[in-house]
Amino acid sequence: MPSWGLGFARIVGRVLTMCALVLVLVAIVFALDAHQSQSAARGSSLQTAVDLRPQIKQRGLVVRDQGDRLTCTVFAITFLIEYQAAGSTAEPKGLDLSEEYLNWAGNESNGRPYQDGGKFARFINAFETWGIATAQQMPYRSSFDPGSPPMPTSAVIASAKSMFPSRYPFAELKRWDNSTGLSDSQLRAVLDELRSGEPVAIGVWWPYRYTTDDVDGVPLATDYPRTQASLFMESPLFDGHSIDLVGFREDASFPGGGYFIFRNSFGPSFGDHGYGFVSFRYVRTYSTDAVAIGTMPRSIAAR
Repeated sequence: MPSWGLGFARIVGRVLTMCALVLVLVAIVFALDAHQSQSAARGSSLQTAVDLRPQIKQRGLVVRDQGDRLTCTVFAITFLIEYQAAGSTAEPKGLDLSEEYLNWAGNESNGRPYQDGGKFARFINAFETWGIATAQQMPYRSSFDPGSPPMPTSAVIASAKSMFPSRYPFAELKRWDNSTGLSDSQLRAVLDELRSGEPVAIGVWWPYRYTTDDVDGVPLATDYPRTQASLFMESPLFDGHSIDLVGFREDASFPGGGYFIFRNSFGPSFGDHGYGFVSFRYVRTYSTDAVAIGTMPRSIAAR
């Protein structure tokens, strides 16, 4: 072939290669645009408000009072288990599980010195090992003596283990860290859990004296700058308290872009029949940890 023919063939080959590259780039651009459109559509279709209180009422789960004990975390975890179990047609409505038993199980799993309350992991592990009894089998006491803690009978322990032959899988949305609140991704995870119909238990810095500020008719827990929590002797807050988030509303007129509805363990006289409201900003700033239960039980044997 003449030399000019070879040169022409090379030019044609390069042109074809460039055209192929252009087509690939165009396809990538269209794919990215489609992905962004789908993401935008998904974002616009997300629920901007959730309130699980009607379901909680329908399941017969009344707000309880921890009294002067340090068992807020026990109450928060017990509620998650009750809510999950009461949502099953196999379980009776108005399920009343024993915080006292779960507190005992936490001590039994961890050994001495016995303590009243603790972090979420303590009671999640205790539930997985020992199950949980009913409040009738092991009623809650108004006080706790670490030297002589209440003990369930062997029959109650057997019943507690058999009540939940498969344990619910807990998801850790934020590992305990009292120096920082929720990240953007952790906040989204909490909102997604609530959108799926699952309450979320959180630990949070809590005021020594609980007060509220009215924001658009909503009595929000009073907000404090993060710096105030670091001044231990002068801080209006302490670490910490555990509550259950049972709803939210996204609205730019509220601090942080919205607020949560929470269930407390101070009895029905607290706030709005046992429930309160706290801004996204407060939770973003002061949440120490967060856990939730998935929708499918996980067998202990499968761990």
